[in-house]
Amino acid sequence: MTPQRIEGSWGIDPVPARLRVLGGLPRAPQTLLLLLVTATATAGALVIDLVSYQGFLLLLGSVFVPLFVVLLADWLSVGRHYSHPDVFGTPAWRPGLISAWLVGFALYQWLYPTGPSWWVDLVGNLNPADWGIGATVPSFIVSFGLATIAAALAPRSASSTAPA
Repeated sequence: MTPQRIEGSWGIDPVPARLRVLGGLPRAPQTLLLLLVTATATAGALVIDLVSYQGFLLLLGSVFVPLFVVLLADWLSVGRHYSHPDVFGTPAWRPGLISAWLVGFALYQWLYPTGPSWWVDLVGNLNPADWGIGATVPSFIVSFGLATIAAALAPRSASSTAPA
């Protein structure tokens, strides 16, 4: 079963899939359709090689772990509450926070290179460290530290960085 856009969500969810099938088969019993869709999705999960998704999921982690941490550090720096000016009054370009995210991404990739084979080979030549704790925790710590410093040092208002 392929993911289909159904009422604002993506994924293999038996209930929206049942609703879609039910539209084509209005007289079929709902329980039967639900069991059919669930059995099909379960069979697909057993047949599809989930190991091939590991690299993709790790690549997603290398992007979104440092990004989450940068946003967390920024949120904590304004007192755990974003006000309207915190969202819309900040400078459009915040190089300190972007740098913290990029450093976290680079560290994650250095410790556990994932992605296309040419990228893995390139990063593998940099002799990554093997600390035995993975890449998420070091990336989290480094990104958080850098983002906290950047958020503390950077101006919060867009008017303070606007050209005169």
